[in-house]
Amino acid sequence: MLSSRFPFRTDRRAGLSILVALMLPAMIAAGALVLDGGLWLIERARLQIAADAAANGAGYLLTVTSLQAQSAAQQAATFQAVALAEAQGATGGGKLIGTLVTPIGVAVASDWSRVTVTLTAQATGVLASAFGISPPRLTATATDGLKPAGACVLALNGTAADAIDVNNMGAIRANGCGIFANSSAAGAIYLNSGTLSGTTVGTVGTFDKSNSGSNTLSPASPTDGAAPVSNPFASLSPPTISGCDWPSGTSFSAWKSTPYAFSPSNNTNVFCGNTTIGGNGSTDTFAPGVYYVVNGNLVFNNATVTQAQGVTFVLTGSSPGALQWTNYSNTNTNMTAPTSGTTAGILFWQECGSGGTSPANSLAGGSSLVVAGAFYAPCGALNMSNNAQFTTATGQSMSVIANTISAVGSAGISATSASTGTGAANRPRLTQ
Repeated sequence: MLSSRFPFRTDRRAGLSILVALMLPAMIAAGALVLDGGLWLIERARLQIAADAAANGAGYLLTVTSLQAQSAAQQAATFQAVALAEAQGATGGGKLIGTLVTPIGVAVASDWSRVTVTLTAQATGVLASAFGISPPRLTATATDGLKPAGACVLALNGTAADAIDVNNMGAIRANGCGIFANSSAAGAIYLNSGTLSGTTVGTVGTFDKSNSGSNTLSPASPTDGAAPVSNPFASLSPPTISGCDWPSGTSFSAWKSTPYAFSPSNNTNVFCGNTTIGGNGSTDTFAPGVYYVVNGNLVFNNATVTQAQGVTFVLTGSSPGALQWTNYSNTNTNMTAPTSGTTAGILFWQECGSGGTSPANSLAGGSSLVVAGAFYAPCGALNMSNNAQFTTATGQSMSVIANTISAVGSAGISATSASTGTGAANRPRLTQ
């Protein structure tokens, strides 16, 4: 009876309506947060994409040596400008990353080995802000570093002490690449009053240096006990030859023209016995091709080479001779290796003799040799002395792969990011 007179006591629809009305704002706010939260997740992911692109772009600046000479403010402005451009380019002008805070954060390691970019953005508020929910601040970080390059100065001997020897103001510099000795000996690399500098310096054995105050070493802590580095040219063999076009004692001046019209079809490029270039009071030129010296030394004596593009000099035979560059010889133009064919990338190639050995090669007497390509002597030493300089042609690469390597008496080797197989130049890559 009471229930029929007072139905509201059993009809709960009104109570539910009141409850829904009370909860509706919270439900709308939750829905707004879900919608905006999804947008924020998208913006966070795209901000990371932008950070990766920014770090990758800024990473290429690590290889610009001229930038390192600028002021800190100039460096920061350059890194920030490049990073910002890359970030915007990766996201179509900065779309869907929120409101980016500028200037963006860029931190470069003191040794210029890596750069870290930090992007900060205010997330976009569409609905949540109407309910007093503030959009979050988003951050994304990426680091780009230089990929360690391989060795462009490599001593292949597996047991020799002083397999790499830098002494008496000598210098070996590997620009954008490493220096390595495969020797397992104690003191496989020795530095005394000289300079040894590369992206990395390492050996299978141990590194040793004197207490001389004239030592310059970079990195400061070379790597001992490392795994051997493989010979990049081990699988190669030069083209086979037969007979001699020029017997021992033939003067180069009697043979050459300007330039020599090398042609593989006429094969007039094989010298037997000791062969001397230079010393004739004239300039010497070489057309592209492969030049062979069989069982004899190849001597550049007071030579002035004005043309030698796309050439390889091969010392071959059962008892290959040595390369000797002496008496203040010089080059007025770069000597470059071929870019194709069996000897691609190799400028000087001394083969191993029948007994697995070859005589020591030498650059001395103030010789200055500017080249692009590799000096390759797997069984013979390369000995630099008396202020001789073996350097890389501008904008090119050069490597030295020999049985042992020494630079003494103010002599120097300056190799650069060899493209011949011993290791590429440092290349930026994302590390985190």
